[in-house]
Amino acid sequence: GERVMAGLGEMAKKHKCIAEVRGMGAMVAMELCKNGDPHQPDADLTKALATEAAQRGLIILTCGTYGNVVRILVPLTASDAILDEGLAIIAASLDTLAA
Repeated sequence: GERVMAGLGEMAKKHKCIAEVRGMGAMVAMELCKNGDPHQPDADLTKALATEAAQRGLIILTCGTYGNVVRILVPLTASDAILDEGLAIIAASLDTLAA
């Protein structure tokens, strides 16, 4: 969980569309918004992120009342290399979409 929180936290510094990164233990979530405003959920960006990540080989789960949250729960048996690869795919996908 700490590794995912740190990786998403770095992405949040670069992309103002990330309203919040939160988590407890291994379950971590990233909430996406419009114009850096956490009161403007961005379901379209979240859906586009899921599509872009899937095209790059990573399936991510979208959820939340407004459909603007990406939930991550990495298996405890996943290696750091696999985890870093997934975070890199999310980062590259955000770079493409939120540029």
